[in-house]
Amino acid sequence: MFEQLTNFVKPILLAIVVATPLLGCSKADGPTAKFTPVGEEREIEGMATEAKLTACGPVSGKAGTCEGTLVVQPQKPGATAIAVEVTRDVTLRKDGQTVFLPQLRGSPVIVKYRATKEGPNVATSIVGQ
Repeated sequence: MFEQLTNFVKPILLAIVVATPLLGCSKADGPTAKFTPVGEEREIEGMATEAKLTACGPVSGKAGTCEGTLVVQPQKPGATAIAVEVTRDVTLRKDGQTVFLPQLRGSPVIVKYRATKEGPNVATSIVGQ
């Protein structure tokens, strides 16, 4: 009897443990409200050398969206790497499929971004190849 109860409860507890880090991640907290874009949109083509994930989880209508930072090393020799903030508003794509931010690490990417009044560059579009 105890074994049956344990077998019944284990999957429930596992689901709770797995879902706990995602609590609040599915809310659209208005990530664009954190940044006030200024200036023209720019584009950089290069290699995604770093992908730091700060939050990721299901967002209604935007599967695979994440928040974090992506560092891109431009193709141009001697150019300085550029870090861009990635908000949940940006769908991340690679080879035509939606992906999570860490899946872009080590891939060639085309990133469109804008400077912000708050300081960081914020991605408006990210496409991996």
